[in-house]
Amino acid sequence: MIFRILGTFVTLFLIAACSSDEARLRDLYDVGTGPEEFAVLPSKPLIIPNNLKELPVPDEKVGNLADPTPKRDLIEKLGGSIDETKSVPKRDKGLLNYVSRAGVNSNIREELAEEDRKFLRRMGVLTSVKLFRVDRYNQIYRNMTLSAPKELERWRSLGVRTPLMSTR
Repeated sequence: MIFRILGTFVTLFLIAACSSDEARLRDLYDVGTGPEEFAVLPSKPLIIPNNLKELPVPDEKVGNLADPTPKRDLIEKLGGSIDETKSVPKRDKGLLNYVSRAGVNSNIREELAEEDRKFLRRMGVLTSVKLFRVDRYNQIYRNMTLSAPKELERWRSLGVRTPLMSTR
């Protein structure tokens, strides 16, 4: 009886180890089922062209008919400016100087990605073996997550005035 149970577990582990899928931390849904059509909401009214047989060839540089300037629209919506000739506003120069006082690393994204790969390699035991669909993201990054109530109490205990916040 014990050999059957042990054999079943060994078989399950072998099947899980033979998976060809790349290990993913977030496994919340099956991406192979196709696009989620209702997740995309147009930001501008859609206009149907007069002649649907003569639609332009899709091109990244030209944009598309539904949303011709998505990056520009986003930047303007957030209060920024596309105009590269404009300098940093006076009110932001102090902030910019302060945050760049130790220098600006232009390669920060690649460095952080490499550090994260090394971290995930160290945590590999948790990410590689999955018998069931499990979201491992929160388990792996648990020690790096800030608890807002604990941080609030820490700052209050140091005598720093903080905005009102429920500590529940």
